[in-house]
Amino acid sequence: MTNLLAILLSLAGVLAAAPAPTPSTATAAAMDSPTTAPLRLLATEELPVFADTFQSKAGFIKAAKKTLSYLGKSTGPKYVRVGGRDYGPAILADSIRELLKILDEAKTPEELDSLVRERFDVFQSVGSDGQGKVVFSSYYQPALPASTKKSPKYPIPIYRRPADMVEVDLAAFGVKSGNDALVGRVSKDKRVVPYFTREEIDVRKALRGKGLELAWLQNKWDVLDLHIQGSGILKYPSGKEMLARYAATNARPYNAVGLTLIKAGALPREDLSYDKIRDYFKSHPEAEDWVISQNPRYTFFELAALPPDGEPLGSVMESLVPARSIAIDPAVIPLGALAWFSTVSPQADKDGRLLGQFANSRFALGMDTGGAIKGPGRVDIYAGHGKQATTTARNQWNEGKLYILVKKVPQRER
Repeated sequence: MTNLLAILLSLAGVLAAAPAPTPSTATAAAMDSPTTAPLRLLATEELPVFADTFQSKAGFIKAAKKTLSYLGKSTGPKYVRVGGRDYGPAILADSIRELLKILDEAKTPEELDSLVRERFDVFQSVGSDGQGKVVFSSYYQPALPASTKKSPKYPIPIYRRPADMVEVDLAAFGVKSGNDALVGRVSKDKRVVPYFTREEIDVRKALRGKGLELAWLQNKWDVLDLHIQGSGILKYPSGKEMLARYAATNARPYNAVGLTLIKAGALPREDLSYDKIRDYFKSHPEAEDWVISQNPRYTFFELAALPPDGEPLGSVMESLVPARSIAIDPAVIPLGALAWFSTVSPQADKDGRLLGQFANSRFALGMDTGGAIKGPGRVDIYAGHGKQATTTARNQWNEGKLYILVKKVPQRER
């Protein structure tokens, strides 16, 4: 009992020293006031033209079935909030089924647009600026050389979730914050302290000797890439392949490596790209530890067999569907929500050669979340795996518009 009391008394110090990531200002405001909700219901005259860049419906149908499976098993809250409205949770599945009907019925793009307008309430994300500005990035599943043993060729470990990591539900103790849970560990003096940072783990070797190594990779950049993407295919010298999938994070704030290089004056913003960052580290290996350590967020993994389609599991615990699965902030948009967006996206051929940037609009589903995807102004598009997906994901960083579609409810039932 004494130890528990000491742990609880230490929470105040944890909150002051290392607050957990909180929703963006717009998100927090939306929680306090329905007039500033992060999703805004559109009038008929404000609706966009609902077109889908992809001629094939197969990918969306596949993603819809997976999301419906998740929603059918979900035991979430009594209501889901969309744009200041509280709906019964069945509305998410009903909305997906309604669009599947429309895709089957519509014979022309014009008919598709007309039916969506007729049958859905459309909520637009207010974006990061309150005017609908949403930045669309992309992520993929990297394939990385790995080994089960440390060697000069494979010197860098990835770790499983540490046994000493604890999660404290602040709401259970009446403490209200932007994030009602803290991730930390119990120190030798029985205090709850923030979990180790990336610098403490990678540079100061805080986890060395604890038997937490899952696999060994060739370099720090591959490890960081795996951390950023959240999962990856490990390719062992024997030919065996395993999925390294997300297990937990230390819940520290996320800070993009590219932004650190921009702030340090090492790279200009307009010249920023995946390849430029990697080239910089090759030319300045002495800076790698410091730059990477500026992102204190650290990801832990677990090993699993590759899913039949080779794609990782999203937050809906179903494998993701390239181009149709998006990562959203569940504080803004319910997980499993039906979305439509328009932006500019890269195209690449099967060999990974970039062909250009083109207008892109499509229906998608909120099947995942991400450490950097916070607030109404960020969306991450899952690109898949392989050379084509890698190039697509590394070159997606464009503004656009995001809309959430909810099946219309008869007026008397609202």
